[in-house]
Amino acid sequence: MFNRRRSSTVAVSAVGVVLAFTAAACGSSSSGGSDGGTSPGANSLPAYCGGQSGSGKVLVGNAGFPENVTLANIYVDVLKACGYDASTKSFANREAYYELVKSGDIQVVPEYAATLTDFINAKDNGAKAPSKASGDIDTTIAHLRAELPSGLAVLDAATATDKNAFAVKKSFATANNITTLSELATYSKTHPISLAGPTECSDRPFCKPGLESTYGMKFSKFVSTGTDAGGPVTLKDLVRGKADLGLVFSSDPNVGNKDLLVLDDDKSLQASDNIVPLVASSLSTGVAASALNAVTAKLDQATLDALNKAVIIDHGTSEEVAQQFIAQNLS
Repeated sequence: MFNRRRSSTVAVSAVGVVLAFTAAACGSSSSGGSDGGTSPGANSLPAYCGGQSGSGKVLVGNAGFPENVTLANIYVDVLKACGYDASTKSFANREAYYELVKSGDIQVVPEYAATLTDFINAKDNGAKAPSKASGDIDTTIAHLRAELPSGLAVLDAATATDKNAFAVKKSFATANNITTLSELATYSKTHPISLAGPTECSDRPFCKPGLESTYGMKFSKFVSTGTDAGGPVTLKDLVRGKADLGLVFSSDPNVGNKDLLVLDDDKSLQASDNIVPLVASSLSTGVAASALNAVTAKLDQATLDALNKAVIIDHGTSEEVAQQFIAQNLS
């Protein structure tokens, strides 16, 4: 797959925005904090704390691109409200922060279920190991929990996802009554279509070969966008009509902003990259888990898309957008 969650070679996010990162963890307690008991001020705590107050330092890692930074700031704010000394730090990619999570130097990360599942699978079983991720989130989470090291856990998975997706121009979709990949496949059998995507798309099972084998889609040509995976080159090719279908990212606000439509992957070709908190086992129950799961419960696709639009299109800061999310959803 080409999702920026999966590859450490994609230096620019799908929306072309990169935030500063550092490659070393800042100093923090490796204890992961503690949940403590009911505090004298428990009645003044937000409801999502579960009536208890946590304590200790918690470092929330993030992968440096806007969506993940915003999610990390939401995590920090709810943990602070529940009594933790929480902060966040950006890293270049999963390779840069995962070992620090394993060692306890980072206690929380907003993660992506399918990507994390296959990342750990590849580390344990080699780069060519068959994928353990599935289009069904429950199956993916079950595999993920089975392979996590004993010191780590994942909490509830959100319904919101950020995964590979395929888009067409809205005008084309409306004219041909197409909203799903199956409907596009039916159309393509009499009107072969052109596909835009990174060079690897031509032989990756989740891209062109997958569209052909899973959906029976017929292509007239493949338009290579080089190393541009779901980025500005692909979007321009779609807008200008150079390609009929293009590989994009499902939560990229630039897609809708350019009058493109993401088609429903109705046969679940793509794996379930739902957002899920990765935490130290010491935080997998109690106050921290209550707070983070409360965030997750409010993260549906429309909300995630709105968060990304607020930062990427409307130029709000991740800190401001995080505070607005909490005020609107958890107060």
